[in-house]
Amino acid sequence: MAVVQGNKALASDYNTLRDEINKWFADPNSSMTWGNGDQTWGWGGSAVSAVSQGNSMTATQMNRLIDRCNIGEDICNSVSGSLSSIVTGNLITAAEFNAIESKSDDINTNRLDIEAAELSLSGGGSTVRSSSWSGATILASFRYIFTDFAHARYFFNSGGAITITAGISGYSTGTGWDGEGFNEIFSNMGTVLMNYTQTTRSGSGGTPTSIGYYDLTTTNQTIYSASGSGAYSDAYFVIEAKRSTSGNYVEITVEGTPETSRSVDGTTTISTQYRKLGNQSSGSASLTITAPSYSSLI
Repeated sequence: MAVVQGNKALASDYNTLRDEINKWFADPNSSMTWGNGDQTWGWGGSAVSAVSQGNSMTATQMNRLIDRCNIGEDICNSVSGSLSSIVTGNLITAAEFNAIESKSDDINTNRLDIEAAELSLSGGGSTVRSSSWSGATILASFRYIFTDFAHARYFFNSGGAITITAGISGYSTGTGWDGEGFNEIFSNMGTVLMNYTQTTRSGSGGTPTSIGYYDLTTTNQTIYSASGSGAYSDAYFVIEAKRSTSGNYVEITVEGTPETSRSVDGTTTISTQYRKLGNQSSGSASLTITAPSYSSLI
């Protein structure tokens, strides 16, 4: 609630605003378990302490809120204009208090929409298959492992995502071979990306789904599928995902199925990386998202 010009801001006003900022910057419930409450709150930063009733707010305390808002402004799309720090010893005006509250509200609305420039790809690994295959074949299976559910939430709430790409080379063509069909599928797919709410692909081929991290169950669900065309129309490729019961890991399975009576040879490579928010800082505040670990299952 905004402070009226000319009135004093009370400790209760500060603490209400502090709670709002802690909700998106820190975590209102770090012990939350899967499916209990709104999981999309929290980046995992350090929380701001409350002011005791009867005490005056200081510039230092207000600047702690400002610093967190400025990090939010830097990383969220559709949020612009940083806040100036309050000079120690100066009176804290209603206008300054209300500007912080307005900025916090704006960040809260856009907290899951992170600027691409603040995100980068790294980590992960590749699974390489150099032996021929036919019928439904798992080409890759891997996990991204988080310390706990809170760690996974911070990662995905701050723009984190998992990417998958595929490629094939040195394959045979002609009767009985289906490598050309999978080369077409992989080329048209581009990069498949699963974030907190959906799966997308950078190419124009295949079908991504609306399944993101928070939609996962403990059994596999298809997040992307594609078929070949023409003579390779029965070639089929699918990416599936599931989570652990607690949500502390995501498991991805990638499978290809050549047409009946056809095989695929050459070298098939399935690669994955994670996308993560870079380290942030403003004044006394900082935000660091810890990367998950990667484990290949085949």
